Amino acid sequence: MPTYVDTETRSRIDISCGTDRYTANAECILASFARDDGAAQLWDVIGGEPIPADLDDACADPNEPLIAHNATFDRMVFARCLGLDLPVDRWRCTMAQAYAHGLPGALAALGAVLDLHEDDRKREEDGKLIRLFCIPDGSGRFADRHSHPAEWARFCGYALTDTVALREIHRRLPKHNYQGENLASWHLDQLINERGFGFDAGLASAARVLLSKAKDHHDKLIHTATAGAVDTATQRDRLLRYLNAADLGLPNMRASTMREWLERDDVLPEHRALLELRLEAAKSSGAKFKRGMESAGEGSRIRFAIQWSGAGRTGRSAGRGFQPHNAPRPTMKAAWVNDVVIPGILSGAALNEPMLYGGPNEACSNAVRGCIVPAPGNELVVCDWSNIEGRILAWCADEKWKLDAYRAQDAGEGADGYRLLYSRFFGTPLAEVTDDQRQVGKVVDLSCGYLAGVGAFATMAAGYGVDLDALVPLVLPAASEDQRRKAYKAWRRAFLKGEDLELEPATYQACDVLKQVYRAANARIYETGQEVGRACIEAVRKPGTVFDIARCRIWSTGSWLVIALPSGRRLLYSRPRLVMETEIDPETGRASAREQLTYIAWRGKQWLTLKAWAGLFIENIVQAIANDILRAGLAEVHERTADIRGFELTAIALHVHDEIALDVPKGSYTIAQLREDMTTGVHRRAPWAAGLPLSAAGYIAQRFKKG
Repeated sequence: MPTYVDTETRSRIDISCGTDRYTANAECILASFARDDGAAQLWDVIGGEPIPADLDDACADPNEPLIAHNATFDRMVFARCLGLDLPVDRWRCTMAQAYAHGLPGALAALGAVLDLHEDDRKREEDGKLIRLFCIPDGSGRFADRHSHPAEWARFCGYALTDTVALREIHRRLPKHNYQGENLASWHLDQLINERGFGFDAGLASAARVLLSKAKDHHDKLIHTATAGAVDTATQRDRLLRYLNAADLGLPNMRASTMREWLERDDVLPEHRALLELRLEAAKSSGAKFKRGMESAGEGSRIRFAIQWSGAGRTGRSAGRGFQPHNAPRPTMKAAWVNDVVIPGILSGAALNEPMLYGGPNEACSNAVRGCIVPAPGNELVVCDWSNIEGRILAWCADEKWKLDAYRAQDAGEGADGYRLLYSRFFGTPLAEVTDDQRQVGKVVDLSCGYLAGVGAFATMAAGYGVDLDALVPLVLPAASEDQRRKAYKAWRRAFLKGEDLELEPATYQACDVLKQVYRAANARIYETGQEVGRACIEAVRKPGTVFDIARCRIWSTGSWLVIALPSGRRLLYSRPRLVMETEIDPETGRASAREQLTYIAWRGKQWLTLKAWAGLFIENIVQAIANDILRAGLAEVHERTADIRGFELTAIALHVHDEIALDVPKGSYTIAQLREDMTTGVHRRAPWAAGLPLSAAGYIAQRFKKG
């Protein structure tokens, strides 16, 4: 039988510093629990009561699971504050279980979603009681039963109510995605999080000093250049007003807009300097370094920085705290960052010489990943899967030419995939595809696979530094008459609807041609995406009917649209509905009706009705399968590294998107071994992925970097 547990704690360390530092310095005030259907009980820990017999028996029974909401926190409180260090596989987490099914993680939100009785939900007063007893006042003292006896009685009642609500939530939550291999994945996640990754506090401290000096310097320059009209580089609106009072005509202070204006030859030098100062200041990564320093615990390691299934229904992980998952994209080669930029930050030299270091803010932005380091005497062994989403998409669609191309590449016999794709676009001989054309092929491949159009391509092109206007002479002369005609029609409709992204007509048309040639070159991928969309609509129209598409099974129960992945895990869309929408043709003005699939999702503090389309479903499928590959890879690597000494818990220190990082003694594990685990090992562990070509590449280093 299960035991439901909840703890109330107090600490002088703010909870924003993370679970590791907080629980290492916390006291447990109360622990409430209930065994199976039994009454909720309270353990007054701070009052000196001994552990209740029922809870002692539950902890002693190796077959009795302990269930908590945000169990990571309660597990650490049990181990560090109560001396009850139970094996990780004894624990279950209702927050993780909710995330695994695309539901919100907050207890109050779950109560509303699962329609709990109002008495079982968190209330505003509960939060006030937590703030009263768990957070010190301005003088550093904690309120207690003696200073606030009436509030203390309500606090104890709140703790018992929370445990009752926890039990009811656990019983109402879906269970399919939080059992078997998926539950084992969460258990491994707990070990990875508990081990954490090394953090170079010295580099972070030096970066913060450098950024502070740079800010003072920039602010003085801005203040002087504007004669006091603008005091700091971060005063965006004031700077915009100042520049436009000088007839610069700048529409906004977005980085892309400022860069566009800097390309013009009619911008005065003094205005150019202000734009450059603002761009430099906007690159600051000071908050990242500050958060890392606040979060680093024993051994200068950051723990519990990964939220299992936290990125939505696909099951992908999200970052917390320092958030390595959203570190800035480097603008320099990793070797230059490690050998030149980071030493420049440590010495303070990066404050000057922007030609060498890129300016202090850019230098520090590039160095964020470098703060992740191995334990003393260890090294980071890092690998990631090559183009994992593109491979999965081709596998789901059975796009044979592309699968064959990936396999040839992996065997060292094939051409570069992006050059090959561009060659297929326009019939350009493979040997004549230039680097610029290869980059175009890459951006098209990454942006158009999920039935996306010009908007998605333009957004990704900007991220990869592709000049959209430069595409016109590269693309339009190679396009057929039919392609140019369709592109013109697409631009005209977008223009009339105000959806042309403010691109020049020829630029928009060049982007549309690339969309067309992608779909023609990847006909099975495009058609499979459409088939998935049609299957989802038909499944909602005919509940109980099963559709086998893209290696998945799709059906509706009426309350849920379900997509079963090849692994058996399920994507769930709540309360799917078919509604009719009216569209007005921008050219003829005629109205037409179109069927639209909607579902509801919890956002913030409310249910929202969201529109679904074929591209969303195929993207969710591919990203969810990529997550299943990651889970299989983590399990394989964990098992294969079990005999390496020099660490506890697991060799895995971190995973970011499709990348796995080991922190192991030098020379104990090779890149070849890790690649083997992440390819052949995954296929051995996940037979459902048969035929999916996997390739991985990596590095060994003393600092984490963009591979």
